[in-house]
Amino acid sequence: MINKEEITNRKFAVFMTASFGAGWIPLVIAGILMRSGNMTAGLVLFRFIAVFIPLIAVAVSGLPLKKIGWRPKFGFKYLLMALTGPQILSWIGALIFFVFNKDAFGPSLSGLSSVFPAETAGALTEAGVTPTMLIVMSVIMSLTFMPLSQILPSLGEEAGWRGVMYPYLKAKLGPAAGKLLGGALWGIWHWPLVIIGSYFYEGAYWGKPFTGPVMICLSLCAFGILIDHLYEKTGCIWIPSLMHSSMNASAIPLMFMLRSGNEALSIWGPNCFGLIGCLPVIVSAAGLLIWTSLPKKA
Repeated sequence: MINKEEITNRKFAVFMTASFGAGWIPLVIAGILMRSGNMTAGLVLFRFIAVFIPLIAVAVSGLPLKKIGWRPKFGFKYLLMALTGPQILSWIGALIFFVFNKDAFGPSLSGLSSVFPAETAGALTEAGVTPTMLIVMSVIMSLTFMPLSQILPSLGEEAGWRGVMYPYLKAKLGPAAGKLLGGALWGIWHWPLVIIGSYFYEGAYWGKPFTGPVMICLSLCAFGILIDHLYEKTGCIWIPSLMHSSMNASAIPLMFMLRSGNEALSIWGPNCFGLIGCLPVIVSAAGLLIWTSLPKKA
């Protein structure tokens, strides 16, 4: 891990300017593409270009990128927590969401439209793929292939946020305030996608366009606390990267459970970026923050 004393004010300013100044260019373009219906091109810009800019910003700022923690050195329990933690919390949140929104539950292929071209659902239907089959397959993939296949894009962000931004803010503001502000900034980095591209939150959701940007900050504040805790415990950047990619993967199966026409409920759930869907993450993060803030016995 980079020593917090090495992250000077000047280097941190360069890092943040590069992460946001350069990062928002592809994110804004991605948002415009998503808004125009070109979801695939928008996701390519986001997941294969923008996400690596924080990693590049670490090098540009003159910070020792080699100290991020590249050598895999962690216990099996941390690997298991990183892979399954977001999944378990997301499924509990989805259960709570559907308890309060029973009519919104309706497995369908319509959720594909938020990630793939509209023709994809039709092609799957013609191939005999049912919504139930898709949910089962996506659950299996969200616990295996998806987190592993997305670990490199997640690494691009994690090297910047957990590797530099969180240590600096924790040193300046204290552990709790530093993590909360770090999570808010992590969310703000995604604002072009939320505001322009309606990514994460679809349809005419309650409070649009103001509640979406607030909600992404809240959810990432909570997830940031959990992810940073594992980074502090292991000192290995691959663990937070895996947890980050598992967080993203956990939302995929839930896209197919929301009945078509209920997209306005996306601000509430069912995935972990909606308020109800995120409740287990928020409670877990708050509990962890309080527990780690308690004075330790001598």
